Amino acid sequence: MRPFRILHLSSSERWTGPAEPIVSLAREQQRRGHEVWLACVPGQSFERRARHQGLRTLSQFHLDRRLNPLRFLGDLRSTRLFVRANQVEIVHCHLLHDNWIAALALMGLRKPPLLARTFHRWELPRGDIAHRWLFGWRNDLTITTSRSLLALFDGRIALRGGATAVIYGGVDCERFNPDRCGLALREELGISPSAPVAGIVARMTVGRGHRWLLNAAPAVVRHMPQARILLIGRGPLKKPLRAEINSTRLRENVALAGYRRADLPEAYAALDVALFLGMGSEGTCRAALEAMATGRPVIAHRAGALPEIVEDGKTGLLVEPDDADALADAIVRLLGDPHERERMGRAARQAVLERFTEAHRAEATLAAYRAVWQARCDQASGLGE
Repeated sequence: MRPFRILHLSSSERWTGPAEPIVSLAREQQRRGHEVWLACVPGQSFERRARHQGLRTLSQFHLDRRLNPLRFLGDLRSTRLFVRANQVEIVHCHLLHDNWIAALALMGLRKPPLLARTFHRWELPRGDIAHRWLFGWRNDLTITTSRSLLALFDGRIALRGGATAVIYGGVDCERFNPDRCGLALREELGISPSAPVAGIVARMTVGRGHRWLLNAAPAVVRHMPQARILLIGRGPLKKPLRAEINSTRLRENVALAGYRRADLPEAYAALDVALFLGMGSEGTCRAALEAMATGRPVIAHRAGALPEIVEDGKTGLLVEPDDADALADAIVRLLGDPHERERMGRAARQAVLERFTEAHRAEATLAAYRAVWQARCDQASGLGE
């Protein structure tokens, strides 16, 4: 198949949320011979990271989400001029601001490029008439990161104007792999190499399951006094969670391990079981995929996209949301059975290799482009009649 000329638009400034998936997708497309550009906010960490990873970033865009009218109009002009001058065939947007810029800038072009949008976050779209037009009719291709998100989205907007695709998140399987060693983190926290450890890796905010885990922890400790539970991350609930832990007998078994960006693979490796008890806003469940790639079985709540990623009884266990007894039983079951943990961990790694790599995500995205592009060509030549 011939290569595409692809322009990615992202108004994200920081290296957070969808930033890493956007850059990894563009990088994988570039590796496959496609001509790729990335328009992003100049001078910010997102742009610096993207350039460091070998992507061509464009400096003529502002992508200022503070709705500066002059900058917005300037971006409309820059998008239109760049698309025409470089014969761009795909414009792929990743956030709402970019989507509006591209949708308006491409109107009236004699041969407009395909307009694609990925929804990275687990959130309901706006349902007013303007957004129904944008999402329901204007975009040529709508990509969501799970079937459940697509169903939620379609129920709110009614996607009638373009194609849809479900493309799951991808993970770097070289960075996250079973050969990582978590002994350094265990030593730092005073945890024995042989102690059974379960842990949650998530931002400490409401809805991520930290209090649910603390409600389940006493039952875990009663059954397994040697068990340790780690809370890895940062956020506004850090101080209240620490105070709650220190005010109870849990302080001997539960520890806050801090934010781990540089040594995140080692943090997963320090766990015997990884816990994911809330979706947050990040729709790809990337942390769960990273833990699975590291060869760790996952205990996840049976909601959102997680049941599409974690196969109950094979790569991990699913529990009903906010059921402290069920969560405690699942933790005790896996911490108490090394053979089952190892079996599930191997299956989790294999599932990622087969379905959730960065390469799989790039190939699926390119296939979605091709399908829509071919349908457009067929329609133009009269074959779609």
